[in-house]
Formats: sequence, C-alpha cells, structure tokens
Amino acid sequence: MSKQSTKTKEKNQFKDTLNLPKTAFPMRANLAQNEPQRLKEWEKNNLYDAIQSLTQTRPEFSFHDGPPYANGDIHLGHLLNKVLKDIVVRSQLRLGNHCPYTPGWDCHGLPIEHKVMSEVLNTKTEKLATLDQNTQRMIIRKECEKYANKYIKLQSGQMKQLLTLADYKHPYLTMTPSFEAQVLTVFSKLVKEKRVYRQLKPVHWSIANQTALAEAELEYEDKESPAIYVNFKSNNAEQLCKKLNIDVKPIYFTIWTTTPWTIPANLAIAINPQYEYSIITYNDTYLVICENIVSRVSEIINLDIKKENIKAICRGSFLVGETYEHPFIKQTNKIVPADYVTMLEGTGLVHTAPGHGIDDYQTGLKENLDLYCPVQADGTYDDTVPSWIQGKLIWDANPIIIDKLKETQSLLYHYSFRHSYPHDWRSKTPVIFRSTEQWFVGVDTPTESNKKTLRNMALAAISDQIKFTPEWGKKRLKGMMESRPDWCISRQRSWGLPIPAFMLNGTPFLTAGSVTAISKVFSEK
Repeated sequence: MSKQSTKTKEKNQFKDTLNLPKTAFPMRANLAQNEPQRLKEWEKNNLYDAIQSLTQTRPEFSFHDGPPYANGDIHLGHLLNKVLKDIVVRSQLRLGNHCPYTPGWDCHGLPIEHKVMSEVLNTKTEKLATLDQNTQRMIIRKECEKYANKYIKLQSGQMKQLLTLADYKHPYLTMTPSFEAQVLTVFSKLVKEKRVYRQLKPVHWSIANQTALAEAELEYEDKESPAIYVNFKSNNAEQLCKKLNIDVKPIYFTIWTTTPWTIPANLAIAINPQYEYSIITYNDTYLVICENIVSRVSEIINLDIKKENIKAICRGSFLVGETYEHPFIKQTNKIVPADYVTMLEGTGLVHTAPGHGIDDYQTGLKENLDLYCPVQADGTYDDTVPSWIQGKLIWDANPIIIDKLKETQSLLYHYSFRHSYPHDWRSKTPVIFRSTEQWFVGVDTPTESNKKTLRNMALAAISDQIKFTPEWGKKRLKGMMESRPDWCISRQRSWGLPIPAFMLNGTPFLTAGSVTAISKVFSEK
C-alpha cells in the first residue's frame, strides 16, 4: 500500500462511525452561479405576485417598510434590516396570513444632496457660484434626482440578491408626484389645526451644510472645547457693597462657558433667585459665585478660598436687576432670574446669549432682550462684532476671544474640556445653536378640532394603543416624546419637498387652502 493511500485511510477511519444525515445538498453554495439562476427563476415565475394571489383571501398582516436613503451601495445595516423584515414576511405567510410588502426609498434630503455636492458637483462649484440661485437649485435638483434613481435601481438589485420577497416592481418613492401631493395633503391638515408656525429662534445649525437640523439628524460625539471662567464687572459696585455692608471694591460676576465664541453675543447673566451667592475676596476685588459650589470652583481654578475670604452671602433675588459691563463691547447688560440655572456645572451664574441657546432664547423673550445672532450661515461673524473677529470662523475666533479676555483682565481661568457634543450626522462636524427664522410644528399646541396636543396624543398612543416587543421600547420612546422640542421642519437646501409658503411684503402667507391647491398642482404636474 502506498504512503498516500495509507494517509487517506487514516484520515477517514472514523467517517463511518459518525451518525450524520445524508443529503443531496452540494458541499459548496456556489452563490456566484446559483443566485442569478434563482433570481431568474423567481422572475420567470413571477413569485411575489403568485404568492399574493394565492393568499389574498386570507387575513391581512400590514407590514410597513421604513425606507432607506437612495444613496450608495447597501451595507451591513441594510442587510440586517432587509433580512429581518423578510423573516417577518415569510413567517406571516407560513402562519396563513396575506402579507403584502412594498419596499420604499427616501429620495429627498441632505444625505443625497450632500453626496451630490461632494461627489458629482464638487468640480463645478465655481461655475455654479456664477449662476443665479434659482438656476443653481434647478441644476442641483436634476443631479439629485438622477443620483437617487441610480441608487434605487442599484439597491433594488442588491436587495433582490439577498433573496427577499417584496414588490420591487412597484416601490414607493418619496419623490414621485403622487407621494409629494399626499405629504402636502397631510401638511395642510397640520396648517388647518394651527400647528405650523414660523419663528426666529435658535436651532441646531450645520455650518458644513449651511442648514437647520432637527433633533433626529444629530449624533453625539466627544469634543474637546475651551472651557473658560470669565469675570463680568459690575458697574454698580459701590452701591452693592454698601447694601451688603462690606468694604467698597470692584465686584465681578463670574460665569463659566465652553463656547467662548458666543461671548460677543452676551446680553445677560442668568442666576437662580432661590440660590445663595457668596461674595468672595480675590486680588483686591470681589467675585460672585454660588455658595454651594465655591469649593468645587476653587479646586478647578486653583484658588485657595477659605472661610475668611467669603465676605457676604446673599440670595440670588437680591442680585436680580444689577447691571454689568461687557468685557470688550461698550454695552451694559443686566442680571436676570432663571429657574433652569443649576449647580451641576459652572458657577451658578449663566452667560446668556439669546441668539445661541434655547434656555437663553426663552430668557430673552421673558426679559425683552434682542435675539442677537452675529454668526452667519457659514459660521463666520458678521460686521456687528468688533473688527478683530469680523469675518472669522467661530472655531478660529475661540483663542482670539480668550486672548482679548486676558488683555481686558476679564479671564479668570481657562482649560480644555472634553464633553459629549452634537454633530451633523452627514458631515460629522460639530453643530451650533444659531438664531434664524424657521418653520416649526408645535408639539404642545392644542388642535382646533379636539384641543389635544401632538405630545399628548403621542404619549397616549404609546401608553394605551401600541404593543411593544421588547417591552423596554415603550419606556425609551415615551422618554423621547416627553422631552422633545417643537419640530423644526425647514431646511436651507435645494433638494427636498418645499414648504409651500409665499412671502408677501416680508410676511409669510400659508393657509390650509393654499397648501391644498399646491398639492393638487404637484399631483397633476
């Protein structure tokens, strides 16, 4: 016997002792050959339609497809999504139900426009800039439509290769006229119920894509920011010292922020009227810091504050109405009350820029402050700020502003601070709060018909009408609904379903009737 046959015999000596089933399945899948053959057979037999025809008299199980974006090849996320959905479809068929399944694609929005601008039109930006805005938008829209159609066809083929059962011949597409018309029909009902409004207020703003973003378009990533403690000088120190019965010295209100670039827009300092505030001696001056966090602040900024350094303690309500000087702009601002001021971070005194934060905005409305926003769409300052930062990108201005605060002896301390920060989900760049006029759907606005709010109706549906699997999904969704703000629905982009409003002498005109009329035009043309 040869060496080779001996080795083969030794290798297979236990083969006959294994109790394994014998099948006709080939050892290899040969997918490259078998998949196209299987798909060809399915299409020849019109498998999906045949199954629907056989099951149409059975009880129906409605199963909806949350659509993917029509951009790029499918990835592992699509694979997981489509296979899990296919398992549901096949399971329902095996359970004896009729389960039609129409796949869909989200064809509008920033993901597609972002790809088109960066991949298709990236070499034509200079030429585009020479054209008027309407022409630019038409070019972008045509390219986006071509791009979406290309990837609908591509992804459809790739999803078929996963051998999923769906009506790929008749998908729903958000850019078809009939779909757009239906969206506007729903929107007209929101307008009729007086849920839609336009307002100047801070929204999440993507500098990279120059557009407002909704909460759902944000991702949170760690970001390193410059954290600063800034002293704002009281311009009523003498009177304040006399009221507190302490020696007359300059008094500074100390704030903490991780956005030095918003200091030019400071219009107030918010304090909690119920808190106690300490007046602390520091370099022949006084600092005002919330009493309960003096030790924490002194540890961070390396100040050895002892009991004898605290010369007076007063309620926040005592300081409300006091005024101070801006560190580098000739203006006088005031101390205002705010219940949202906490002791979790900072000093218990909150730098307030109504054009750059939701709490700041609400305080601004309450105190009749200007909604001042000197930051333009591209993230640069306009000409209302000091000349030394005009035209500069806000991120580049951070160290310049810190240097100016040092120069004016207003900077108490600064360091790098790592924290979770919202980013634009497409450009992966940090977003900012920026005050602009946008359209919103009010989640706490009672409807005309039933006097209920969207938030109340959503919470009631989650609690009483929806069965969750797994059950923990209920708590998660309920938490989101309880805390979400009004929905910002406008975008400063070219590719998307427009809000059908008309500007008449600077005033927006939007009624349920006008939206319905435009919906009809969309469906016809």
